[in-house]
Amino acid sequence: MSYNVKITVVKQFEPKDVIGEDFIRESGKPITKCFMKENKEFIVGDTGDMPEGFCHHAWYGIYKSVEFLKYGGLVKDWTGENTLYGVCPDGIRPVIFKLERI
Repeated sequence: MSYNVKITVVKQFEPKDVIGEDFIRESGKPITKCFMKENKEFIVGDTGDMPEGFCHHAWYGIYKSVEFLKYGGLVKDWTGENTLYGVCPDGIRPVIFKLERI
């Protein structure tokens, strides 16, 4: 049996939040927050595929946790049995996600 998993964008960080200053590329263009907006929700359905419009880099970071919830894995900690949190591995502008088995 498998379940759907809801992914919610909880928090975005910009370079200044992470390294204490703006991050400017060699081209002179600043790196800004990720395009994924806070409170945006995505559903991972039966196929387990990455949701449309989701970031590939972020998907790489949370995929194992999504699969864990999707196939009934139980978490016995403060988040509850059906909820995990994950993070995009972008070290300059990470994004935090709430993952919920629904």
